[in-house]
Amino acid sequence: MIRKVAFIIPTLASGGAERVVTILATSLSADFETYIFVQPGAIRPAHLPGVTLHEVPFTTDDLRAAINRLRIDLVFDHYHWDKDHVRLMADLADEGTKIVLTEHNAFHYPLFQWARDRKAGYQDWFGDRYSTYRRFAGVTVLTDDAFEAFGAHLDNVRKVANPLPDGAWPIANLTEPMVLNISHFRKRAKRLDLLYDAMGKVQKQVTAARLTILGDYDWQEDQWLRQAYGLRDGHIACLGRSQRVGDYYQKATAFALTSDIEGQPMVLLEAAMYGVPQVVFDLPGLRDQIVDGETGFLVPFGDTGAFADRLVQLLTNPMQAAKMGKAARAFVAERFCLHRIRQAWLDIIAEIDRTGRLTNVRQPVSPPVAQSHATWTAYWQSAAVFAQGQRPKVSFIVPVFGTEDLLGRCLRSIKNQSLQEFDCIVVDDASTGDVAAAVAAAVGDDGRFSLVRHAQNRGLYQARTTGAQQACGLYLAHVDSDDYIHPDFATIMFAEAMTTGAEIVECQAVELHPDGRPIRFNTANRDGPLDGDAANRAFVNDSLRNVVWNKIYARSLWDRVPDHTDIDVGLSITEDLLRNSLIFPHCRRYSFVRDCLYFYCRRPTSLAKGGDMARLFDKLRDLDFSYSIAAKSQDGPDAAALIDRLDQRRAKDLNWYIGEFVSRQTPDTLRAELRRHKDKIDPYFRDLISISAQLNSLKRDYKKRTEEWLWERRRAERLQSTMHDIKSSVHDV
Repeated sequence: MIRKVAFIIPTLASGGAERVVTILATSLSADFETYIFVQPGAIRPAHLPGVTLHEVPFTTDDLRAAINRLRIDLVFDHYHWDKDHVRLMADLADEGTKIVLTEHNAFHYPLFQWARDRKAGYQDWFGDRYSTYRRFAGVTVLTDDAFEAFGAHLDNVRKVANPLPDGAWPIANLTEPMVLNISHFRKRAKRLDLLYDAMGKVQKQVTAARLTILGDYDWQEDQWLRQAYGLRDGHIACLGRSQRVGDYYQKATAFALTSDIEGQPMVLLEAAMYGVPQVVFDLPGLRDQIVDGETGFLVPFGDTGAFADRLVQLLTNPMQAAKMGKAARAFVAERFCLHRIRQAWLDIIAEIDRTGRLTNVRQPVSPPVAQSHATWTAYWQSAAVFAQGQRPKVSFIVPVFGTEDLLGRCLRSIKNQSLQEFDCIVVDDASTGDVAAAVAAAVGDDGRFSLVRHAQNRGLYQARTTGAQQACGLYLAHVDSDDYIHPDFATIMFAEAMTTGAEIVECQAVELHPDGRPIRFNTANRDGPLDGDAANRAFVNDSLRNVVWNKIYARSLWDRVPDHTDIDVGLSITEDLLRNSLIFPHCRRYSFVRDCLYFYCRRPTSLAKGGDMARLFDKLRDLDFSYSIAAKSQDGPDAAALIDRLDQRRAKDLNWYIGEFVSRQTPDTLRAELRRHKDKIDPYFRDLISISAQLNSLKRDYKKRTEEWLWERRRAERLQSTMHDIKSSVHDV
């Protein structure tokens, strides 16, 4: 005869399953000697009347010893989400221990394992778990839909809903336009992105509408969702865990739940008992708790527009909200009362005591009728695909031209990011290779990656612009197709942006030789973020790396400066300078991280190096164009000094490109090139080439001093006036 029962759950911290265990254990303690097994050091409530808490390691030997020592007759195991534990308990069941496993999740849970941060091996586990479940004395599920699914595989399954605790349930006022949600920021299944999306739409229609969220809080997640969906400050409160949840139910006019998966959420029952109508997505199982249009609203999954409309309907019509809240209270009080659920468990215990095992018993299904397993499977396969459409935090933009053989390495480094909420736009700039095949080989059918193609080659600058136009992320990250990034690039950079409020975040980088050897690390030591003008001055003064690929840019900043996206010039060099010179003057805050997160891979055929004199002229033309635009972008009291500094940088770059060209020429080749392009070379360039040819044969330290001298003289007339002195210096050396 069953006299002693034990419940198993790792901890009794606040949560739906944990609350159910405490309610059931205390309610059964009047008829049975009742224990709860928790793991050592687990969080436990201060007092559980009639229940003995017992700490025990969840190993086969320890659990077997505890069950035998305490002479437990029947075990109720609520730790269903750990496959290793379930298999362990099945082994104990084979030894003769009577065990009932309780599934708190709905049957469709396996469809979402691909999107969860779960342990290895769970995909196979969900394929063969029914063979393990058959070894128990019984398996209980929570909803009609779950019973339909599990009953198709098991003959020992029984539906028993979770009970409400007895107690007083004051009626909510329903007078304030406040929407309540009780959730967990770190559980992706709660889909708070959809809640923020819906509330952003609500606030456009009901300006006074407020959102209150209770539960485990993540400041960074909250901040990005506020920015992504345009929720106004002062109209959302994230209060973390609270011991006074009832106070917030009483202030709410609607309860919103936007999860993509639930079992039988207790918060919906609690909201109903306070007379608060609920708006939820139409998930399997939730029709057991909500009668659409009578006690709340069921909205097609992912339709945040319809979700917002239902919330607006309740917030603007208190009489309707009160009527639905009253109906919800009556429905839940009758169907989920503790007395009714307790009796169902007493019946289960009596059946196991009598026969040793449960057998399926189809219970009357209250309207609406549960949908079939096949219908829900198709529905949730569609919903699982939708879940890939979460708004990305970071958008990666990868231009491709002639680098198909290296693209796979780049895309794999993006696919393996620890931050999973991203999209990646690959821009085929009319490359001659098969970019689509390279993308497919690297990332398969990962829906976060997309490919766009230019009909003709438009250059790197325009390719980045095209990618940004297709991107959906809050921040934009540019990765060259022949480079790759650290797995934590997006996580660390995005966290820095959220923490500091920076619109541009830069990281350290390492430059690699074509054979993979590191050449140098780009290091910077700064004390903190830079605001506004300070960031622009740092960029102009060349103390920030003049590239776009080791940075992320806020989408709002990118769109706030339309000038840089209007430029459609096929630049071969200085596109980074041009982009940054237009964006930095409008940046409100810049920050950096000391981690080396970007790997810049040099190639022998880089755009900066190589080419004949005609190619050199193209480079010099691009250089002049970019610096002229950069100078025009400067404004304010420091404009003159900043323009002068840009002039110095221009002279330095001009000399570098000419020097790079000259260093690759023999004297005879250089003379031939000069004769061939005699009509195209004005005296200014002729003199620079002549000087560079001579400087190329001098020692490095003298060249450095001479270059520093040249940097200070941008205009051709200044260079011409000092040319004699420079040539004399060269002659003396």
